[in-house]
Amino acid sequence: MRRFRSFWVIKNFPLPVATPNWNTAYCGGRWPVTCAAKRRVKLVSPNFKALIEEFLTDLSNAGRSWHTIRNYRSDLNRFAGYYNGEIEDLMTDHLRQYLQTLTEKAPSTRGRNFASLNKFLDWCTRFEIIPANPLARLNGPKWGEWVPRAIPTEKLLILLQEMKRLPPRERLLFTMLLETGMRISEALGIQIENIDFTQGQEFVIIQGKGDRFRLVPLLPEMDCLGLLKDYIKDRKLVDGPLFRPHSGKKARSMSYRTALFYWEKLREKVGLQYEIHQLRHSCATSLLNDGVDIEIIRQLLGHQDIQTTSRYAKLDIRALRKELIAYVQRRERGLVREDCAMWRKTL
Repeated sequence: MRRFRSFWVIKNFPLPVATPNWNTAYCGGRWPVTCAAKRRVKLVSPNFKALIEEFLTDLSNAGRSWHTIRNYRSDLNRFAGYYNGEIEDLMTDHLRQYLQTLTEKAPSTRGRNFASLNKFLDWCTRFEIIPANPLARLNGPKWGEWVPRAIPTEKLLILLQEMKRLPPRERLLFTMLLETGMRISEALGIQIENIDFTQGQEFVIIQGKGDRFRLVPLLPEMDCLGLLKDYIKDRKLVDGPLFRPHSGKKARSMSYRTALFYWEKLREKVGLQYEIHQLRHSCATSLLNDGVDIEIIRQLLGHQDIQTTSRYAKLDIRALRKELIAYVQRRERGLVREDCAMWRKTL
């Protein structure tokens, strides 16, 4: 007899008079029933919402970040609001029609929704809830070329001026995101115990994607270092989260929703519509365009693959020209082998 988590159908239980099927059956006001002494015969198909929560629980147990789980929940709940049937009745046509409703969304949004559904249905197949993944017959949407979204310099200067007027907590948070390239979730997860103010060796240890830890240096030239020292001193913080609610609850970090609320207020004041994640884009793009080695940037951003970094921080034409001129100068000084040099002058 197959068992799905804690859901069982018990034979020979007295059913309510108006019960149309086993899915609405209760016994003694208790559901689900897990008494091992009762005879188990037929699997009940739990509703879609219950399956989604089971799936998300497994993701959490597997160590997926809260940000990833939140995205899965958003995508799957969107589909659950569209499809009202049972999981066993889900057909490829249902999925095709649902994906058609997303055509006005951005390519990245369509791609993420497709990937979330595919992962969930693969999970359902693995647990034998459905015989096969009906989405496997459809081709996923094309994401197109990923383009970094660094904030233009002149707009960034406007943001920086307004950030100076923010309360200390919000000013520190946004400045740190811009100067270090941290993800917002990484910054909100910083613990006081993981900050080192040793002279000339200041750094913070953050927890990135996949629960991977990395060290982020804090240089004296960074505004966030001075703001960080003042913030900790003024609030007499000794341990626990760096960014916490104004209520002062020691064990709880400031929420992503709260950070986004203050970012929205900042955007409204300056009349700009940039996302908070674009601070990270701006940091990476600026460093790469100023000649910092791409491997250093990869480590700073916490990327596993250097190809991700090269897409994330795209060189502008000025940086390309600068590198090519430097190559020509090296060649003229005899630092490039003549047999493999490019652009040799023809006689």
